[in-house]
Amino acid sequence: MTNRIAALIIAALAVSPAWAQPPHPIQPVDVFELEAASDPQITSDGMLVAYVRRTNDFDTDRTQSAIWLVSADGQTHRALPTSAGESHSPVWSPDGRHLAFVMASDTGTSLQIFDRSSGDIRKLTNLDTGLSALAWSPDGSQLAWSAFIPTAGVAPANLPDHGDRDWAAAALVEDRLNFRFDGSGDIPTGNLQLFIMSAEGGEVRQLTNDTLGASGDFAWAADGQSLVFSADRRPDGEGQAPDTELFRLSLETGEITQLTDRAGPDGHPRPSPDGSQLAYLGFDDRRMGYHNTELYLAGPDAAAPRALTRELDRSINGFEWSGDGQSLYVQYDNEGGTEVARLSLDGEVEVVADTLIGPTFGRAYTGGSFSVSDNDVLAITAGNSTHPSEIATGPAGEALTVVTDLNADILPGLTLSQAEEIRWASPHDGREIQGWVLYPPEFDPANEYPLLLEIHGGPFSAYGPSFSAEFQLYAAAGYVVVYTNPRGSTSYGYEFANLIHHDYPGNDYDDLMGAVDHMIDRGFIDEDRLFVTGGSGGGVLTAWIIGNTDRFAAAAVVKPVINWASFVLYSDLPQFFYRYWFASAPWEDPDEYWRRSPLSLVGNVETPTLMMVGGADVRTPRAETEQYYSALHLRGVPTRLVVIPDSFHSISNSRPSRLLSKVGEILRWFEMYDPGADDAAEN
Repeated sequence: MTNRIAALIIAALAVSPAWAQPPHPIQPVDVFELEAASDPQITSDGMLVAYVRRTNDFDTDRTQSAIWLVSADGQTHRALPTSAGESHSPVWSPDGRHLAFVMASDTGTSLQIFDRSSGDIRKLTNLDTGLSALAWSPDGSQLAWSAFIPTAGVAPANLPDHGDRDWAAAALVEDRLNFRFDGSGDIPTGNLQLFIMSAEGGEVRQLTNDTLGASGDFAWAADGQSLVFSADRRPDGEGQAPDTELFRLSLETGEITQLTDRAGPDGHPRPSPDGSQLAYLGFDDRRMGYHNTELYLAGPDAAAPRALTRELDRSINGFEWSGDGQSLYVQYDNEGGTEVARLSLDGEVEVVADTLIGPTFGRAYTGGSFSVSDNDVLAITAGNSTHPSEIATGPAGEALTVVTDLNADILPGLTLSQAEEIRWASPHDGREIQGWVLYPPEFDPANEYPLLLEIHGGPFSAYGPSFSAEFQLYAAAGYVVVYTNPRGSTSYGYEFANLIHHDYPGNDYDDLMGAVDHMIDRGFIDEDRLFVTGGSGGGVLTAWIIGNTDRFAAAAVVKPVINWASFVLYSDLPQFFYRYWFASAPWEDPDEYWRRSPLSLVGNVETPTLMMVGGADVRTPRAETEQYYSALHLRGVPTRLVVIPDSFHSISNSRPSRLLSKVGEILRWFEMYDPGADDAAEN
């Protein structure tokens, strides 16, 4: 069933109008023409899908978002008729008659409602502090959401009164452990709180208003009398291991009742349609580097929970109830792909859709999203290595139909590489490892090519045959691009991911070298022209590789961890990393932190190495990159430091030009140290 669905989706994606000019290899400027679909929301009757269309704008160098509507049969497709600005976060009312969404423009951010029958749009309220989540009440009469409410932080010490004189800025005083977060920067003092208002308009009512706060992870109870939300409301929770619980908030009294209490996160609560059961996600925290997130089914107040997905051995990324409440639809990653399955209340699994991918243009990570109607019609984001995400729809368990073609104006003119799956035995223990290859345009196996090994981050994440403009640009530059899922990668189960528990970097190095050897054995790779790069966890492994071998002509280490002790204490999540990725704190076992640090091997490095980091990165702060850069410089190893100004950790998916800067700098560096570059240019 799943193979047939995949084949039909891929075939549909390949259908495009005739192109006037011969196709050409993808160029950097082409990235601004790419579009992708995300966040599909299907109406309860299964007839209409609202989704967010993501476009790269050349003038503003931004990826912009706008809500579009497409019928489930693909016959009608139109933009939501909003005013100037960006729209996102579409949510249909239970009867499918109204669509609530967020509108952001130069005049501010607001919550608005679209009437499906009349086509009218009205503003419900302004959102002065934004919105983190949005949900309709079961009867469609009210909307609830969460928003951040700032509070006063620690004031600086008093200074003499200086009127309007031009003194230096006042001191910033902080007493929180977590006062910054990657992607956001400095976090203001305050909490997420819950709000509610009538769908007809009127007064906004704040439901929570204490220092413990709430979250954007909530759902309405089936009777509409309460909200169930997930949050960490421990007064002393800061600095401890992350641990959310489920709570019920009475709309009448404001009373908050705790429903769960265990070591481990509980989240994504979703009551069954009749309110008799509560499904939610979580796991028992055993302080492992990786845990499978399980789907639990319990009584309406989370009593007597049982895990429905334990035998699946995959981590559940999201789920929805079926309209009749007799099953659930779950999304998870499986061997580098993303699937949706129908899950019975007895735990039986039936895959009903695959080929899901995310809407990003950077690296080829797994991902995607879905929704399902009351009559079991699915809407998913579908795509492959040569096609960014589109909307596909159809009855669950049957062949899905792609109903959008967002890139019809650009893809027929591009020569893109279809990902080829490869598998090989790890040199360490013979375990099978999976990866993919992208070939250069007009690839001829009778010739020899340079190889570029690209390593994913995480390390607990996964690559797959998803669209990546970044990887396609590497292939277009003439490289055979290999990207893999070594041990530690997700989507292969609990045991495979935790092969690197308290041992990273480790034998994942052998898995990666096995991929290189596997490609060399195929006879078309020039062994003198091997290159390696990776970001975040992939940056760790790239630095580890060049500390252990000199077989690569050049390397590009992107946003790495170089010194585990400094990273653990300087990243934006210090309470997490040392508890789960190490057996003890850095001051308790400094030798173990040093043993696993790539900086400990820098004395071995002879490989010309580019170092790159975002200027605003606080996940793997730029000090990590600069330490290694300084060490290489002091040793006389050819090196260069590239800082992407104002970029957080996610360089490729922040602004289009940053993706192009990353690719351009890496390709330029590799060309500088490519022993066969002149011969390749002549050919």
